[in-house]
Amino acid sequence: MAYPLPAESGAISTLAFADGYIAIPETVEYLDSGDDVEVTLFTHQYMPANLYIIGSHDLGLDVLIPMLPGFVRARVINVGSMGGLYAVKRGEADVAGLHLVDEETGQYNVPYMVKYSVNNAVLIRGGYLREQGLIVPRGGNPKNIRGGIEDLLRGDVRIVNRNKGAGTRFLLDLKLKEIAVKMGVKFEELVRKVNGYYYEVKTHTAVAAAVAQGKADAGVGIRAAAAMYGLDFIPLGWESYDFAIPIDRLEKDSVKAFLSMLRSSEFRDALSKLPGYKVPNDIGEVIWRGQ
Repeated sequence: MAYPLPAESGAISTLAFADGYIAIPETVEYLDSGDDVEVTLFTHQYMPANLYIIGSHDLGLDVLIPMLPGFVRARVINVGSMGGLYAVKRGEADVAGLHLVDEETGQYNVPYMVKYSVNNAVLIRGGYLREQGLIVPRGGNPKNIRGGIEDLLRGDVRIVNRNKGAGTRFLLDLKLKEIAVKMGVKFEELVRKVNGYYYEVKTHTAVAAAVAQGKADAGVGIRAAAAMYGLDFIPLGWESYDFAIPIDRLEKDSVKAFLSMLRSSEFRDALSKLPGYKVPNDIGEVIWRGQ
């Protein structure tokens, strides 16, 4: 399997995370999922990872992965919660981080496992609650964004958004749909009033970086990312971040090591030190199982 590493044009840093490259002939417009290609690896000593974590970006994973035993070779691919859900369903991921809120019930993750018939997997309590909110510039919030999501409709406010399929994008869209109903307008019409709605990045830290660099006045993300860049934060609420794991991977040694560390007091203590994270008592427990 091959996953691209999306980045801005000329971003040489992606080479540090890539295993190799493919050459696409100039006569080919695009490659379809399932096409066979020849890959040129950057090293003859290439060794595939034995723990593929595909899904939503999370700073808690950045804490957990270095704590895993030495035999675990983890690779994290940030494609958003929906991308992780599909990666589990297709059997590509060993673990997928999800934080998808259901519009009708307000429940996280379980409704999507049922809706998309991910019956080959279990849903593990990721153990954390993360605080989501608006990330705004330091130094007194110069655009005076105080009213929450409604302020994103102002013409003088430019936002940075997450990619389609990201759980944070789902959260923002849910809030905007609530505003659209109150205003009596269509969601699509309301979105056109949000300056920067289509300016997309793939991680919480990329949202914070865009605000810190002055590329945007605000963006939805987790408190820990705002703290990392010394930015101000306007809370919107707490969310559940869980893990989907294919049932046939539960006996894989690297997955066992992942779950063992997830449930450990060592990780619990480290995670609780991140701003905007809470660790419930049932961390690592199965909360839903496919048929």
